[in-house]
Amino acid sequence: MLSGMIPPPSSPRRTPRSLEKIALWHLLILIVGLSWAFGGQIGWARQALLVWGTVGMGIFVYAFLRSAPSHGLPSARRYACFHLWPLALFDLAVGLSCLNPSFQNFSSHGELYFKLSTPPYAWLPSSARPDLSLRELWQFNAIILSCYNLVLIVRSRRTLRKLLLILAANSVLLAIFGTFQKFANSTSPWFGLVETKQNFFFSTFVYHNHWGAFTLLITGACLGLLFHFWKRGGYRDLWHSPVLAGGIATLLLTVTIPLSASRSSTFLLGILLFIAVVHGIVWLIQQRQARHESATPPVLALVIAGVLAVTAIIYLSQDVIARRTQLTTDQLNHIRTEDTLNSRLTLYRDTWRTATVKPWFGWGLETYGDVFRIYNSQRAVESWFGQPYYREAHSDWLQSFAESGVIGTSLLVLLGLMPLWPVRARVLRSALPRYLLLGCTLVLLYAWVEFPFANPAVMLAFWCCLYTATHYATLDPERRAHQKAS
Repeated sequence: MLSGMIPPPSSPRRTPRSLEKIALWHLLILIVGLSWAFGGQIGWARQALLVWGTVGMGIFVYAFLRSAPSHGLPSARRYACFHLWPLALFDLAVGLSCLNPSFQNFSSHGELYFKLSTPPYAWLPSSARPDLSLRELWQFNAIILSCYNLVLIVRSRRTLRKLLLILAANSVLLAIFGTFQKFANSTSPWFGLVETKQNFFFSTFVYHNHWGAFTLLITGACLGLLFHFWKRGGYRDLWHSPVLAGGIATLLLTVTIPLSASRSSTFLLGILLFIAVVHGIVWLIQQRQARHESATPPVLALVIAGVLAVTAIIYLSQDVIARRTQLTTDQLNHIRTEDTLNSRLTLYRDTWRTATVKPWFGWGLETYGDVFRIYNSQRAVESWFGQPYYREAHSDWLQSFAESGVIGTSLLVLLGLMPLWPVRARVLRSALPRYLLLGCTLVLLYAWVEFPFANPAVMLAFWCCLYTATHYATLDPERRAHQKAS
């Protein structure tokens, strides 16, 4: 049955070491490069993503075509088909929509305008802007397939851990860079060298909430690695183990979320760290009880370390926290004194109304900014400013319903669930997959009230963590089964 399938053991003929290195270095350059290039949210970085991501698609096609069955187990090719069939159907739906435009363009006084029209085939998926839909689809496939190369090619858990360690080290460098930038009172990224319209930026990310989502994912990876090395043991003492260095690196990373002034990300970070502390305490108690030793000293030490870490975070971020707390209080008071919902709730309501007009396939991928103008009920305070313009819905889930409809959104959900299905009984047995998936879950929750997936670096980190978690859980029993067979 498919639910019990695992990829075949590696063989030099089927998965050469060189191909594994190429796939890993390609993905590392993609994620690290975009994270330093404003998270990919700048024109030239998006172009670079399309070009370099296409190389990843080529690596996927090459590995997919040359894979073959071995040891009586299903081939990686068949396994990839089981994981990626929702992507194929999503690509088909978007491709058909690009052949069935629902907007007409015309020029007036040298300006290009768009107006709503009836698509040639009303029963087929349609796109208001086929040019934007095709470009976004290209980028989406480049990200997904570049990350999926981990599943298709990599055959070692150690290799996956090395990948996560490099990504964590890169994020710590970004965090240190952003911290110095913050304390230097920079007015824009890169110590003011690059101008941006967004006042809330951090490190190289032009929007602090995108930095928060990116950091949540990497923090999940850091905590997973931390517990992995902690439970593995075999070290002379704490000072001669990677646990201490990993804890310091994780602290440097987590302190930047409240420092960036991202309120929602700070709340989600609190949930993540609370779960990690409880997990550590429970594990310590179990280990001490198994040895018939008192658990009080190590548990007390862990609690003190946690308190000191929280104190350090609050101390470094106290000015930012105070300003954002005051802003939150002012916003809540504003909502209570208004007769209507605030602009964010109105935005969600109008976005839902936009989605219900085309409920099955939506208006087309990446068309929200153009279509929403029709259904936007908000007006600026000064009448001569007209409507406020929204490029994003500030809710990735609602925007997905508006752009891709129920069918397209369901396919995207299935794309994330299919890798989890075969390993559903094993993925939670190891700390590393658990914390990777916990980070992904928190970002998915975050996507209800923000738009983290509008940032290419966040999307790359998300799919990298998801595929690493599921593949890591798969490789463990596979290795033991291969050793028994040989």
